[in-house]
Formats: sequence, structure tokens, C-alpha cells
Amino acid sequence: MNKFIPAVCCLFFIGISFGASISGFVTDASSGEPLPYADVYFDGEPFGASTNDNGFYLIEGVDEGTHKMIASYLGYSKWTEQVVVTKSQRLLHNIELEPAVEIGEEVIVEARREGGETDLLTGHLIVSQPQIKYMPQIFEADLFRTMHLLPGIVAKSDFSSALYIWGGTPAQNLVTIDGIEIYNANHLGGAISAFNVDALKEVNLIKGGFPAKWGGRIGSVLEIINREGDRNNIHGSSEISLLSTHGTLYGPFPKALGSGAWMLSARRTYFDLITALMKSQELIEDDLPYHFTDFHTKVTKDLQKGDKFSLSFYHGADIFDFEEEDEIDNDQIKFGWGNNTVSANYMHLFSPKHFGHFMLAYSQFHDEFKTSESGHTDEMMEDVVRDFTARGILSTAYPKHTLDFGLEIKYLSIMNKIQDMGYSEPLWNWDNQTVIFTLYGQDQWNPNPLWRIEYGLRNELSTEGPYFRTSPRASLMRRIDDKTRLKLSVGLYYQYFQSVPKFEEFGLSLFDTWVLSQEDLPPSWATHFVLRGETEKFKDIPISLDIYYKQMGNLYKHKAFYTPSGRFADLFDTGDGWAIGADILARLNSKQWSGWISYSFGLTVNTFDGIDNGEPFYPKHDRRHGVSVFIARDLGSGWTWTTTWSLSSGMPYTEALGSFYAPEPYQEDLSSGWWYEYEYYGGFHNMRVPTYHRLDLAIAKRYNLDWIDIEWFFQLYNAYYQKNVYTYFYDIDEYGNLEKEPMHMLPIIPTFGVRGWF
Repeated sequence: MNKFIPAVCCLFFIGISFGASISGFVTDASSGEPLPYADVYFDGEPFGASTNDNGFYLIEGVDEGTHKMIASYLGYSKWTEQVVVTKSQRLLHNIELEPAVEIGEEVIVEARREGGETDLLTGHLIVSQPQIKYMPQIFEADLFRTMHLLPGIVAKSDFSSALYIWGGTPAQNLVTIDGIEIYNANHLGGAISAFNVDALKEVNLIKGGFPAKWGGRIGSVLEIINREGDRNNIHGSSEISLLSTHGTLYGPFPKALGSGAWMLSARRTYFDLITALMKSQELIEDDLPYHFTDFHTKVTKDLQKGDKFSLSFYHGADIFDFEEEDEIDNDQIKFGWGNNTVSANYMHLFSPKHFGHFMLAYSQFHDEFKTSESGHTDEMMEDVVRDFTARGILSTAYPKHTLDFGLEIKYLSIMNKIQDMGYSEPLWNWDNQTVIFTLYGQDQWNPNPLWRIEYGLRNELSTEGPYFRTSPRASLMRRIDDKTRLKLSVGLYYQYFQSVPKFEEFGLSLFDTWVLSQEDLPPSWATHFVLRGETEKFKDIPISLDIYYKQMGNLYKHKAFYTPSGRFADLFDTGDGWAIGADILARLNSKQWSGWISYSFGLTVNTFDGIDNGEPFYPKHDRRHGVSVFIARDLGSGWTWTTTWSLSSGMPYTEALGSFYAPEPYQEDLSSGWWYEYEYYGGFHNMRVPTYHRLDLAIAKRYNLDWIDIEWFFQLYNAYYQKNVYTYFYDIDEYGNLEKEPMHMLPIIPTFGVRGWF
């Protein structure tokens, strides 16, 4: 191993001179922003590449002569140019793509096409900002709720925005913003995602089978890319809805500072302000002292020879502060949670064929719950996660090979604490730290025009345990013809830290217990097998089919009953599981309308020793069938109509079969104690709620004014008021009969707002 690392570095920097190479950045001609995952290729030749998340591409092994070079990206005019290449030349060639329509002329709601000639990823979906903004939502546009309409992604309920992907849980998803991890990506207890849509450029989702460059999770990857800004002009946007007000401003550096761009975006809800005003006017008795805020900012400085330095910051916070005053007591309940991240990124072009990306980052998540009486704290619950990360990635190419090497060092600190002030010591107080060292390498090999193969190895060492794990990954693509491709991905994945929900059955993300792998808590693991087919043969409509199988182990759930002990591991039941399924997605796109139609089948099974005597069961997020339709229609004259409809199988729940009498728990003298009625059950998650379906509608009208565009919108959530059931509650009446009451999800909800931009 010690000899391997210097050898790899030598190969990286020495290079091999077989054929010419062409590399550079693909950017938006109007703003200078990089365009991630754009296609760059030579017409009629087996040479091509996709840009990375920084907009950089690299093509190696180009023959000497004149070539027709093409670059394409949805929403932009196709770029073509004749390029003359000499033998062994290292050509740096930046590309600027012009937007296909002028900004402000019409609403763009096209779907970004994932896959394609150069993309090896399976389970790959790209979501653009316009799709999110124009989809009907509860109160306002939301990233995660938009993704619920994509195949293979399960919404546990209308109340939650959490993402359950291909049988995995939200804790198994790697969520990053500008490269740094977000540990709780939700507001309002999981009801709304923690990202202001105006600040986002694009979202890259890989549902499974992801390559060696991503790690630390066993489920999926959600890569959020913030907009950099505009290097030519200042722009802004703002929106007022029933939920919040938010705005974004971005533009170029002052000329004295050279080339660069900046972006600022902020959002705040006003439940607290409105209800406080209503209370002051005696319209209501109690206000709702809750609000959340989030703030994004990003500064990018362009350096010489294509180098860049960027600094990103994100802050999100939920605050609830309730105080009840009377003549005797002054009771207070206060809780909140939030994220803070800061990351510094440096992108350096060592040469036209050697690209480096280096990052230093800090991410923190903190939640706290506190009750007090007359100024004295009674109870307190607190969780803190801290993450310091240093990462370096080096990329290069040789004839028929594109190589990536990465080194990452991550320090993680996790604290979980519960304290009752009536006791001198906390009821539980767990504090764990680890350092995770990661070294990975991957190679994309193009043996001929029909085949593309990628293989990699990710090595991870966690000092807490300690644990050393090696994760092999491999993908291949076979071109059937110019419009049809088959892809296969396999891989082994490990997860050393995660959150275990305390209120999992209700889909809430409040006060999860954070778990770090240690001596008696081994890391979770999963294997992925994904087969993907893509074609555009049917009237040029992109159609993709993903078939997947996942095996999972060392999964954790909170025990139903916990006896305090000195072992952190005693809090949890440990189990395993598997998931199998298939997704099919057809993208629809024309000048006047766009969207998609999808169907998904999924089967997820878990087994835990402490649940139902170790019998296999379907978890709450197991939904067997799902259909979703999203249609956006340009009606002309500034009018846009959007419709979504979803249909899915009902989720599992545990049905009570009857009731019985039993003494109150922990009574020593049963003859003089109280006896109570209890329900008994025939198995865990032994029944399903009725089939779920919902229709959402939205209409918007845009006005082009002198220097600003204004748009009002009206949205109708659950338009035909379907009373979807989340679960059932049971009660025993005075005659000992068992009563069953449904818990319904959200009713019909109208919302409206106005947005503007310049």
C-alpha cells in the first residue's frame, strides 16, 4: 500500500503521449456560470465526455486532423465548431453555450435529460430549478416534494418531505450542497426541505449503483449545486406566498476585483408574526411562536488559466418558543434545530489534461428541546453533529482511459443528551468522535465505440471501532445503436454514521438519535445491483427503465422498550433487509408542453430480532406500486398550466385484533392495583391502508414590465379532496369493544402568491 500511492501520483503527473487531448470548461454565455453534465463530443466519432459538476470536460486520444466538435445542454442552443488537432497536442478549449430563448420571453419548464452517450450512471435523474418552481406544492415550491413524483421515490405521507429511495431511508441518503454534507435537510419537522429553490441551479440524483467518488452512505446520492451568479449583470428574484417570503440576488464582482460572481439568497416564514398580530387583535386566543429561516451565499473568484476559488455558506434554523403566563407560573417550551455549513473550494488546472478540485469544509447540525417553569429548566434534550472535512480530487485522461483519484479526511463528533433536572446526572449522555480516512480511485475505460466501462475501489478507515472497509464498484454501458443503451452497475457500500428516528412511524425528523459506528455498533452496509435501459427511438421521447436489487445489513431501529444501561448499543435493535424493484420513466418535451409519466414497482423487507419475534416485515415506506404524471403546458400570452397526479399502493400499518385486561406495569401488589384494557396485535405491519391518489393543479400568469417580470400563481393541492389514510388509531369503548379511527392526510389546500425577477 505504501508503494502504491507514490506510484499512482507519478502516473497521474507524468502522463502518456498517445494522441491529442482536448479539455476546458462549458459555461453559460450570458452569465458565465458552469454547466454541469453537459455533453461534449465529436460528430460521427467515438470520442466524447460529460462535464463534471464544475463544468470541466476532458477528451483524450483524439486523432490528428480536423474534427466537428459539438456541445449540447438542454435549454441552450447546440454549439458546433471545426477543431484542428495536431499530433500529441494538449488543447485547452473553453465553450460558451447561448440560452435557447431570451430570459423573460417564456417560461422554461423542460426536463433535463439524464443518461446519454457519455453517462454511465444508473438510477440517474436530474431536476432543474424551473421544474421545481412550477410544480403545484403545499404553500410554495419545495425540492424534496417535487422529487416525490419521480419513480422509485416514496413519500411516507403528505406531512413529510423525506425521501425514501429504492427501499432505503432518509438517513441512508447522501445530501450535499456544493460538496459539503447536510445532516438534517428539513424544516417544520420534516414537512419542508431546507433549501430555498431560488438559490439552486440543478439537482443531481443517483438512486443507486453510484461510483467510488461518493461514499459514506448505503442508499442514494443527492447532489445540490447552487448557482454561482452572473459575471455580466445583476439579477434578482423574490416570491411572497402564504408560507414565506424569500429572495435571491446575484451578479458580477466590481471591475476593480476582477472576474467573479456572487449570490445571496434568504427565506423566512411568518407563522409567528401573523398569529401574534391576530392574537393582539383578539381574533385568536393563542399564537403560534414558530418560524424557520434559511440563508445561502456563494462567492466565486475566477483566477488565471481557468482556476477558480469559491466560498459557500448555508444557514438554516427552526425556532419554536412558547411561553404561557398566568398569575402563578410562567411555563415555557422551547425547541429548535438547524444546520450551518461553510465550504472553500479551489479548482486548479495543472495542465490541459490534469484537473484538481480541493475542498475544506465544516458542517454542523444542532437540535435542542427544553421545558422550564418559572425560569427554571425542568427537562432538556440535545443533539449535536460536527463534521470537519478536507478533500482532494485529481482527474486526468489517457488514450481510452479517464482516471480519478481522491483523498478525504473527515473528523466527526456526535453528541446525544437527555437530562431531567430532578436528577444529578443526565438520563443519557453519549459523546463519540472518529476520524475517517478515505482513499479512492476509479477508471473509465473506452475500449471501442460500443463499450464504456468504469471500475473503482474506495478504501475507508474509521478510527472508532476501528473499522477498515474496502468497497469495489463497477459500471458498464453497451451501445445498441445511436439511440439505445444498456447499463449495469454493481457496488458495495458502507455507512459509519446515521440518524435513527425516535418517531419513525409518524415520519417526523425531530430529535433523531445520531449513531456513530463503534466497537459494538458496526457500520451499516449494502450491495447494489442495477440494470438500466435507455432509448429515444419512440418519437425521440427519452425513456428509461431501471431494475434494481439491494441487500442491506447492520440496520438500526430504536427499541420499543429501553432499560437504561451503560451501553449505547442497548438503545437499538439491529437488523437487515433487502429491496427489489423497477422504475420506468418517459420524458415529455415540446415547445408548448413538457413533463413526464412514470411507473414504479418496489418491494422492501426488513428483519429485526426485536420486532415481531424476528419475523420478516414490510417497513412503513414499502409501497408496492406507484404512478405519477407531471404535465406543464404553455398556454401562450404568459399563461402556464401545471398538473400533477399520483397513485400508489397503501402503506403498511399494524392492525389491532382485540383487547385484554392486564394490571398496570411495574405493580408489586396485583390484588390492590389498577387493571387496564390493552389492544393485542396479530403481527407487525400486518395490514395496509387504502390506495393513495391525489390531483394537484396550478396556473400562473406572467407580465413583462419595463425592467422586471411579475408573475402571480394559484395552486390547488389535493384538488378533488381525496381523504387519504396514513394509519389507524384504536380505542376501547365502555363496553370493551375495539374502535378503529383513521388518521387522514392533508385535505384540499388552496394557495397563491406572487413572484418577480429582473
